[in-house]
Amino acid sequence: MHNDPKMRKSGGRTALPRSRMVLLIGAGLAAMLGLVAALIRADLIHPSGKVPLADLHGGLMVYGFLGAAIGLERAVAYRSGGSSKPTWGFLAPASGLLGSLLCLLSLMVSSPAAAPAWVRVEFFGGIPWTLSMLVLTAMYLAIWRRQPSAEVLIQVLGSLVGLVGAAGWVAGLDAAVLAPTWLFFLVLTIVGERVELARAVFSDVRLESGILGLSLLAVLMLPVQAMAPSVGYPLLGLSLGLLLLVMASHDVAKGTFRHGGLPGFMGTCMLSAYAWGLLAALIWMLAPLDSSTYWGDMALHALAVGFIMTMVIAHVCMIVPSVIRRPLPFHPLLWGAWALMQVGLLIRLLGAIRLYTPLWKAGNLLNVLGILSMMLTVVYLAARGKQVLASKRYRRRQPEDSQAEHVGTLALLMDLIATSATVLVLVAAVVLMALRPTLAVSVGAAPSAGGIQEASSKSVQPTGHTSRASIKVKGMAFVPDVITIKAGDRLVVDFQNTGDQRHDLVFANGKSTGSVPVGQSVSVDVGVLGGDTLGWCSLAGHRQMGMELKVETQGGTVAEQGQSSLGKAAPSHVPSPAKLKSQAEKSDPAMAALPPLNDQGKAGTRKYTLEVKERKEQVAAGLERTVWSFDDAGDPRDKGSRPLAQGPVLRGRVGDTFEVTIRNKGSMSHSIDFHAGPAVPQTMMRNIEPGKELLYTFTADRAGIWMYHCSSDPMSNHIANGMYGAVVVDDGTLPPVNAEYVLVQSEIYLGPNGGTADAEKVAAMNPDIMTFNGRAFQYDAHPLKLEKGQRVRIWVLDAGPNQPLSFHIVGTQFEAVWTEGRYLIGGGTGANSAGASSAGAQVLPLLPAQGGFVELKVDQPGDYSIVNHVMSLAEKGAHGILRVS
Repeated sequence: MHNDPKMRKSGGRTALPRSRMVLLIGAGLAAMLGLVAALIRADLIHPSGKVPLADLHGGLMVYGFLGAAIGLERAVAYRSGGSSKPTWGFLAPASGLLGSLLCLLSLMVSSPAAAPAWVRVEFFGGIPWTLSMLVLTAMYLAIWRRQPSAEVLIQVLGSLVGLVGAAGWVAGLDAAVLAPTWLFFLVLTIVGERVELARAVFSDVRLESGILGLSLLAVLMLPVQAMAPSVGYPLLGLSLGLLLLVMASHDVAKGTFRHGGLPGFMGTCMLSAYAWGLLAALIWMLAPLDSSTYWGDMALHALAVGFIMTMVIAHVCMIVPSVIRRPLPFHPLLWGAWALMQVGLLIRLLGAIRLYTPLWKAGNLLNVLGILSMMLTVVYLAARGKQVLASKRYRRRQPEDSQAEHVGTLALLMDLIATSATVLVLVAAVVLMALRPTLAVSVGAAPSAGGIQEASSKSVQPTGHTSRASIKVKGMAFVPDVITIKAGDRLVVDFQNTGDQRHDLVFANGKSTGSVPVGQSVSVDVGVLGGDTLGWCSLAGHRQMGMELKVETQGGTVAEQGQSSLGKAAPSHVPSPAKLKSQAEKSDPAMAALPPLNDQGKAGTRKYTLEVKERKEQVAAGLERTVWSFDDAGDPRDKGSRPLAQGPVLRGRVGDTFEVTIRNKGSMSHSIDFHAGPAVPQTMMRNIEPGKELLYTFTADRAGIWMYHCSSDPMSNHIANGMYGAVVVDDGTLPPVNAEYVLVQSEIYLGPNGGTADAEKVAAMNPDIMTFNGRAFQYDAHPLKLEKGQRVRIWVLDAGPNQPLSFHIVGTQFEAVWTEGRYLIGGGTGANSAGASSAGAQVLPLLPAQGGFVELKVDQPGDYSIVNHVMSLAEKGAHGILRVS
C-alpha cells in the first residue's frame, strides 16, 4: 500500500494504489455478475449455459459487491487512522471477492452426475463471505476501541448481522429466509455511517441511544421473521419504519436537498432513499407476502435498490476518493443513474399493484440499468475528474463538563450491553434454525423468473447429499415425469428443452428454470426436500396439457401440491352485460365490413404481414385481460381502443397464392395454421420463436370463409387468448349485394385481472364472455347499417375454440344460406343451389372452425338483433344489432 500523504502533494498526478484498485475492480465484477443474475432471474435473458447464476443474485450483490466495497473502505480508513498502519483489514474485501469467484467456479464445474456433499456453492462461496464478515467485524471492534461511540456500535451490529447471515447460508438455510438478514447488514451499516457523517444533528446522547435501540429491536425481529413470518414481517416492518422515521426526521438531507450541486444531489437521494425504505416497512406490515403476489419482491427491492443503492449513489463522491486517492467530482450524469433506479422501482411497484409480470420485468431491467449506469459514471468521473469535491464530516461534539461525560459513558456502556445481548439472541436463533431447518419458513419473498409461484415442500434434516436428475420434453410432457430422491437430499435438476416450443419448469417452492428456448438447457437447484412436491410448466395452458413433474421423497412427508400462478389467482369477477355494453359504447368497434378485394403486386399473389403481439386490453371498468393476437403490420392496434383479439380479415380469389409473413413479437412460441389452403404442418405450422419470423405460403383452391389460428399447444388456449382470424376466398360467382359484413364468434375465459385466459375454464368449455369480432356487445353500441329494401350478405365464422354458433337475426328470414362448400337454401339455379325460391331459413348452424354466409333483404326500418340462438351465449355477448333505416 502507498502512504496516504501522497494524496496531499501539489501538482502532478498521484499514482493509483494498485492493490486497492484490484479489489475495487473485483467488487465491480461481482456486481456485474449479480446484475446478470438479476436479468436471468427476471427471465429477461436466457443464457445457453447450464450455470444457475440466478440463484446467486442476492449473495453476489450483498457480499460480493457491497460487502466487499464496505470492507475495502473500512480497511483504508482503519489503516489511515492507526500509527502502525495495519493491513490485515484488507482480508475483508479480499475474502469477499474470493467467495464470489469460488461461487461461480463451483457452479461451472458442477457435473451432471450426483455431486458429493462438499460440492456446494454455499460452502465454496459462503465460507469466504463469512470470513469477510468476521474480519469486517474485527475492524469495527478495533475502531470502537479507538473511539467508542453509538454510531460505531451500530456498524458493529450491522457487520455481526452480516456475519450471522453468511454463516446461516453455509449451514443450509434458504436464501429467501435469510434475505432480510442480509439486507439489514447493509441497512445498519448505512444508519451508522449517517449518524457518523451528520454528527451535528445526531450528537444528542438520547437520540443516539434511541437509534441504537431501534436498530436492536429490528435485529431481534429477524429470527421472528424467519420462524414465524406472519407475525415477524409486520413486527420487522414496524421496527424498520420507526428507525427510518427517526433518521429521516433528523437527517440534514431535509434541508440540503434544496441546494444545488453535490449537496442538493445527496439530499435528494437520501430523502428518496428514506421514502423507499419506509415503503418496504409498510409492505412488510400490511401487504400479503406469499408468493402469489409480487409484494415480497417489492419490499426487498424497495429496501435493496430504493434505500441501500440510492444511499450508495448519494455518498459515492465521498467514498470512492478515499479508496483510489483520486478526486471524484460531482457531475449531473449521476442524476441519470438515480432517475433510472427510481423509475424502475415505480414501474416495479405498478407491476406489484396490478400483478402484471411485464411491468415487473421492465422495472427489473431499469433497476439493473440504473446500477450499471452508476458504476460506469463513477469510472468515467474517476478517470476524467479535474477537481476534488470537498466532503467533510462533522466533528463529534465534546462534552462540556464532567457530568455530561459521565452520562455519556454510562449510556455507552448500556448500549454495549444491549447490543451484545441482541447479537447473542440472533446467533442463537440462527443456530437453532440450522439444527432444526423446519423452523425456518420461506414466504416467497422473491418470485421466480417464470412468474409467481406457491412455496410448498417441507424441510427435514439435510443429509448432505445432492441428487441430480435430467429432465427432457417430449410433446407436451416431461420425461421422466417422476423423480425419486431420499428425504433431506438436495435436488438439482438439469432441464433440457427437447420439445418444439419454449417451456419452463417451476417447482412448488418457487425455484424455476425461467423460460427455456428450444434446444437449450438450464440447471436449477430445487433445494433440500423433505416431502413429495410438484413441478410444472407455467406457460399458459401447458400444465393443463399434462406438463407436470412429480418429485417423490423416500422417508419424507407428503407435501401439498403447488399451484401455478393461474391456479393460485383468485377467480375473476365476470362483468355484467351492462358493464360490457358500457365498455363497448366508449370503445372503437372492430371494422365489420368485408375488406375490398384489391389486386396486390403481380396478379394472383396476395402478400400480407402479420405480427404476433401480446397486449392488455380493457374488458370492462376495473377489469383487463392479456390478449395474444395477429396484428396487421400495415394497420397495427397499438393505439386506440379497437378490440385486440382476432386477426385481420384476409381476402383473395380462387387460384391466388397467399404469401403471409408472420413475425413473432411475443414472449413465447407461437405458430399459425391457415385452413384456406393445403400445407405440410411440419413445414408451415412449425413454432416460431420470439423475435423470429416465418413465410407461410399456400394456394387458395376453393371458395369460402376459412379460419386461421395459432396451432401451438394447447391450441384451445392460444385461440381463447385471441389468436384467430378469417380468410374470405371468392370464386367470382356470387351476385352483387348492397352491403357485405364479416362476423367471427369467439369466447373469453377470464383469468386473473390483467392475466391470460384461465386454462382450466377453457378445458371445461365454460366461457365467461362471448364476442363477435373480439368484443362483447360492440355491435349493440355500434350497429351494422343497412337501408331498407337493400340486400346484405353476412359472412360468419365460428372461431371457437369450443362453443357452437346458431346464427340468427331476429325478425328476419334468410333467403340464402351457404356453409362449408354448399348452399343449404337459395343460390339460384346453379349446381350449388338448394331448394325452391320460396324456401327460407332461420339460422346458419356452425360448429367451431365452420363458416358460411347468409343473404337477406329487410324492407322495414328498425333495429334487428343479431344473436347466437344458443341464448345463454347470446346473453354473454354474442349479440349485435342490424340497424335498417
